[in-house]
Amino acid sequence: MLKKVLLGLLFLFVILLIGGYGYYRFVIYEPPLISQEDRKYLNVMPLPAKMEFTGGRFQIEQDFSVSVQGESSEKLSRAIDRFKAKLARKSGINFSEGIQPAKMTIINESVGNPIPVGEEEEFYELSVTESGMELHSNSDYGAIHGLETMLQLVEGSSIPTLTLEDQPRFSWRGLMIDVSRHWIPKEVILRNLDAMAALKMNVLHLHLSDDQGFRVESKTFPRLHEVGSNGKYFTQEDIKDIIQYAADRGIRIIPEFDVPGHTKSWLIAYPQYASVEKEFTFGRKQGDEIFSVPMDPTSEDTYEFLDAFFAQMASLFPDPYMHIGGDEVNPKYWEESDRIRAFMEENDLETAHELQLYFNKRINRILADHGKKMVGWEEILSPDLPENVVVQSWINQKSLFEAVQSGYYGILSAGLYLDHKLHAGTHYAVDPHVLPGAVEIEPDTSHWKMYDVALDVPGNQTETKMVLFDRNPEDVYGFFAMFDQRSGFTGGSINGNELSFEFEAGNIGNLSFNAELIDDSLDGSISLGPLSFSANGHLSGGHEMPGTEMPQVEVMEPLTEAEKGRILGGEAAMWTEVVSAETIDSRIWPRTAAIAEKLWSPRELTADVEDMYRRLEFVSGQLEDLGLKHRSYRIPILKEIGDDAYEPLKELVSILEEAKYYNRLQFLMEFDEVYLPDLELRNIADAAYPESMKAREFNNLVNSFIEEPSEEKKEQILSHLESWAIILEQLDPHFEDSEKLQDVEKLSEQLAEISNIVRNKLQDGSFEYDHQKAEETLRFLDQGENGVVVAVVPGLRRILFE
Repeated sequence: MLKKVLLGLLFLFVILLIGGYGYYRFVIYEPPLISQEDRKYLNVMPLPAKMEFTGGRFQIEQDFSVSVQGESSEKLSRAIDRFKAKLARKSGINFSEGIQPAKMTIINESVGNPIPVGEEEEFYELSVTESGMELHSNSDYGAIHGLETMLQLVEGSSIPTLTLEDQPRFSWRGLMIDVSRHWIPKEVILRNLDAMAALKMNVLHLHLSDDQGFRVESKTFPRLHEVGSNGKYFTQEDIKDIIQYAADRGIRIIPEFDVPGHTKSWLIAYPQYASVEKEFTFGRKQGDEIFSVPMDPTSEDTYEFLDAFFAQMASLFPDPYMHIGGDEVNPKYWEESDRIRAFMEENDLETAHELQLYFNKRINRILADHGKKMVGWEEILSPDLPENVVVQSWINQKSLFEAVQSGYYGILSAGLYLDHKLHAGTHYAVDPHVLPGAVEIEPDTSHWKMYDVALDVPGNQTETKMVLFDRNPEDVYGFFAMFDQRSGFTGGSINGNELSFEFEAGNIGNLSFNAELIDDSLDGSISLGPLSFSANGHLSGGHEMPGTEMPQVEVMEPLTEAEKGRILGGEAAMWTEVVSAETIDSRIWPRTAAIAEKLWSPRELTADVEDMYRRLEFVSGQLEDLGLKHRSYRIPILKEIGDDAYEPLKELVSILEEAKYYNRLQFLMEFDEVYLPDLELRNIADAAYPESMKAREFNNLVNSFIEEPSEEKKEQILSHLESWAIILEQLDPHFEDSEKLQDVEKLSEQLAEISNIVRNKLQDGSFEYDHQKAEETLRFLDQGENGVVVAVVPGLRRILFE
């Protein structure tokens, strides 16, 4: 009898196990878009939407050729020619001329617009077998993207066999380049268009006017480029060349003419449209306003002038969008003008913001008359703004959510400012659909508890904080804080010691949380259907625990699907206050490849930062092959600074990074007079990258060593420390000969000193040194000076103090 009971229980257990697996496998589980195994061998960026290697290789041989079935065009033919030329260089094979059976077939369904306008179909499928390749696209633009993917897949003279489906997550995947602060000539723009095409970016936003220069030939108002440019501008033929070059690569050109602020270059040429009567000149002296005099928004002459100007630019730039800037308008010139204040009173305009709204509405009508849609920076956002306007968020991501929730279309640049010199991984964490730290609940800051909770999903333990607002045990609410994300929940309850609630976790669905609260501990589980994973934690904060703080939250309603659809995408922003034509490639690439992937690839594929960095290094080399100078540009700068000290200087600069945010710009603006376009940018800070991959490698090595010590790792760390310890000795004889080299004299002294201290501790465990002084040294290296910081400080600090 007992045997039958045990067999029955075993049978029931097996049935439950099979049922649970079946529910998971066929109801919940979806096969990965790209398997982890395939990702190990995949070096492309951005990641395709879906891909699978099939285990073979296609050999590229001399008789390789491409044929097109379906619709073709001159644009597609030129793309194929470029593809074959690049393929020949990468494979080292000179393809034979003449007719031969095609080894690659492009099946194209539609030619598409000759010039992209933002409505292009970009989907493509790729199949590679050992006998040939087939690329299926629904437009020229999809085919162009497929050819770029193919080039990234080439290894030597072969391509792995695979099946691949791909399409973009967002339709607006942009890069903004400011050509006004420092002049960026056409040849630099063209090579960056090549890089954009390789990464499937499709919008180049050119910031063409600012206080420092007006950069486009205007035949209607020639003084704009004759007087307002200091001789550096694009002719209209240059613009046509750029537009065609971009169109051939599936990229739109969107011009920005910043009004009514940032208009000194306009007013140097035509001062009659200013808000005040004064003479305008280039340059900036101490005491001058950082934000210049804006245009006069009360004068009909201003609107007639802008109407004629935009009419000409609308005929030159074919894209349906035109950017009018609208940012950082200094209101004091309007508020201190008797004439403008009288106009405001007469028109019931109470604030400068309302006056700018009046201006924006007038400009929007002007652009609409010329067939254009208006784009502006987030300062233009107002409840009365026409809904056809696109808002570009740059100060914070909250404005993007507010814009689309108010019915406007939006573009995200907040978090994607390249001139902040942040790391690629930081940009990679930015998602247009996710407002970091946002929840839809209202926190009860006078009655809260916080638990540190470990969620144990098989193969991955995730640390999170759970905040409960439980004033009413029958209506408990709160949120999980994991990394920068917040997941809110409502409708929970505490029955005795039992806590339970449900919450929605994005695309996964509804999760159930159940736990027993005993004293200051939490023991429970989180469930999805029949699957259950443990969740354990302890009380770590609350209103009854002085000195503890609740994680910050931004109260915001989550986006609906319709509101998400109004987020067009995002733009990396390259402002050029401290960037020149020589250094700009290094400030854009390779970090922008991470942004490009975030805007193209499915969200579920863009969570693995380490895998992104692995592929980023590979893609960086490919970009150099395209003609980018993001790696090679620094060589002549370093040789000019200290030719005789080139090798140790190169070693030092390899672990330096340019100072973050506006640290360096603030330093430069301390000079008596700075006209940014004339500012020489050939210092050590210009030779340092925004992100040092060598420093990242060292910091990761230290982390790995501390977690899993080994003699091999220890020797690698010691080798780095020894090379940095002798840099000072190698550079010391050359400091007197180079004023620019002296910028890093103190840094090299402090680095050598701390490297020896860290080396001694690592070798024999000794740390006979003032701890406070060591921390001060590390803090100095971390903060840096003369525009650079030492990027290996995290690793050095961890060895010393852990």
